[in-house]
Amino acid sequence: MDAPQPLRLTADHRGVSTVVSVAGEIDLATAPKLEAFLREQLDHTHAVLMVEMSGVNHMGSAGLRTLLEVRAECDRRRIDLVFAECSFIVLRTFELSGLTGFFLRGENVTG
Repeated sequence: MDAPQPLRLTADHRGVSTVVSVAGEIDLATAPKLEAFLREQLDHTHAVLMVEMSGVNHMGSAGLRTLLEVRAECDRRRIDLVFAECSFIVLRTFELSGLTGFFLRGENVTG
């Protein structure tokens, strides 16, 4: 069995926007780190938080919950949350949860 991939997080602040790159595994152990990092980036963001997730090779339900929490916080702050490149794993998780439109097209949770 392959060893778990550590979560790698980077941020690039560009004016009023921030681009965050996420790679590795998002699970019960790493989701709190991801949430704290994204919330920290919101303090430096005033327009758009773009999350690039092409390097994510596992995302469990804790990761999905984290993204829902961050989306809600972005909505409260009137910051657009945009998902750039997403790995197949991330796209499949969105699809299976029925939240593809919520995350990728900005629809409300009820669709």
